[in-house]
Amino acid sequence: MVTFVVVTGILYFGRDVLIPLALSVLLTFLLAPGVRWLERRRFPRALATTVMVAVSCCVIVGLVWVTAAQFLNFASSLPEYKNNIQSKISILRSDPQGSISKARRTIDEIGTEIAKQEAAAATAPAPRGSPRLPAQGERPVPVTIAEAQLTPFELMREVITPLIVPLTVAGAVILFTFIMLLQREDLRDRMIRLVGQGQLNVTTQVLEEAAERVGRYLRVQLIVNVSYGLPVGIALYAIGIPNAALWGVLATALRFIPYLGAWIAAALPIALAFAISDDWSLVVWTVAVFLVLELISNNVIEPWAYGASTGMSPLAVIVAAIFWTWLWGMVGLLLAVPLTVCLVVVGRHIPQFAFLSIMLGDQPVLSLQDRLYQRLLARDLEEATELAEAHVAEHGLDALYEDVLIPVLDLAERDRHNDALSEERTRFVFDSMRTLVEDLAEPADEKAQAPAPEGAKDATKGPETPPLAPGPVTVCIVPARDEADEIIGAMLLRSLTRRNVSAELLTTHVLKTEVVDRVRELAPQVVYISALPPAAVLHASHFCKRLRPHFPQLKVVVAVWHAEGDMEKGRVKLLAAGASDVVLTLKDSIEKLPPAALVTAMQSVEPQPETPVPANLTSSAPSAT
Repeated sequence: MVTFVVVTGILYFGRDVLIPLALSVLLTFLLAPGVRWLERRRFPRALATTVMVAVSCCVIVGLVWVTAAQFLNFASSLPEYKNNIQSKISILRSDPQGSISKARRTIDEIGTEIAKQEAAAATAPAPRGSPRLPAQGERPVPVTIAEAQLTPFELMREVITPLIVPLTVAGAVILFTFIMLLQREDLRDRMIRLVGQGQLNVTTQVLEEAAERVGRYLRVQLIVNVSYGLPVGIALYAIGIPNAALWGVLATALRFIPYLGAWIAAALPIALAFAISDDWSLVVWTVAVFLVLELISNNVIEPWAYGASTGMSPLAVIVAAIFWTWLWGMVGLLLAVPLTVCLVVVGRHIPQFAFLSIMLGDQPVLSLQDRLYQRLLARDLEEATELAEAHVAEHGLDALYEDVLIPVLDLAERDRHNDALSEERTRFVFDSMRTLVEDLAEPADEKAQAPAPEGAKDATKGPETPPLAPGPVTVCIVPARDEADEIIGAMLLRSLTRRNVSAELLTTHVLKTEVVDRVRELAPQVVYISALPPAAVLHASHFCKRLRPHFPQLKVVVAVWHAEGDMEKGRVKLLAAGASDVVLTLKDSIEKLPPAALVTAMQSVEPQPETPVPANLTSSAPSAT
């Protein structure tokens, strides 16, 4: 906070120097591509810079001159439209019961009441020692203020004095821009040296990305503004507004000012339509032109054109506009987006300023698993389901299990073991995870399950391959300890059944003493022990020691989900306890299937609909719903 206050104070009190410098940097970003283009045509650097600066000055001066001339022309022609203006004002005042008339009468009554109170205060006895007021009936002495006749020198001073500051700022901007364009490589090297040679890579990336983003933003904004100003000029010409081309050019130029520029440009043609028309139709048409074009530009053209050109969130754009306008006025509003873009780029590359990118950038600051876990903690299953469905549609069901749901369960387990998660929230998280695992399916599976029209058949395909008949249980999945292990086991079960592998999941309701009997009854080829940290290695090793004496030849695969750090010691311990292999992901788990099971799964030519899991093979725990 102290740093923010100090920097804001420097920006505020140094604005007389910093505003021309910031404007120069903005013009440098805008004119640098033109200078490079001229240099590729064998123009010397000094000549190319002079040409671009001169052209830009001529364009700006021309716009200002034409605008000022149009204002003077409009002011001089106002007497011609006096009757139209008076007739419209009389129409607004004609209804004594109208809203405008009521508001005007209310204001007049308030003014009369204030005048009465002031008169009563004036007739009250004056305190001792106060200046004497005229007595009632005594006529005050009239006072006449005679203005002295200005000399030519004084008249010139009165005219030139208000122009000194704007002309000085303009001259400083032109000078700074010329120097920056002429020595841009040297200035870049000096800034790199100022930051430090040890930060050469980071500084280069910051400068390149900032220049690229700001330059692209200005170019795209120019394209958007032209696509806005050109239809404005055509539409105003079509409805009969004088000097329509001028209003189109002004709309293009003023729209560089965020939020206010478009409506400043619209106010002039609307006022002109109000003055020159005999009725209200021209005013309505003029307002409609700007409303329609503004809606199309804001909702269609700008989102399509800008895209990721700035890297700022919409909220950051509004906050930046308010902050820089408060700090530097209208110039700050013009510079708000480019300056904030530079701050976002700095925050992306320099860790000490990462908070700028977090607060102002448009990239998600939380991973998908963190966002989904937060939704579950907030008991918002609907939004959590939307996030999960979007990930399935883009990456598939296995990726959702591996990259999102298993990490979410890992976060919940760690919070639960650290007593940071209440029993109520734990119950909601586990029940919601069961619901997600049960309800989510691959989009392709859903299409496969959709009934085809009667009699419809694709002639290009051969006879459909019937689904594989469920055979003996190939895989038995055993949760190592608690419900989280069982939920991930359900994910593995669905991944296997989608590959036509017959599997069964034992629930946590099956006692540890009954697991051996259940495995003997099923006679699977592989037993998977599902174990989620923390303490996953310890609980899985206990099961391995329990199973191995009874099944010396059985393949026992321990799946330690979402393990972090070095697992070598844990792997050695599990292998010593009797595990045949140790895996860390769903993909590795499926690859550990026996070759016979994989061959059976590959016999299906077409992806088959997901086989419903019999009730006796699913978890016997109560449904999440």
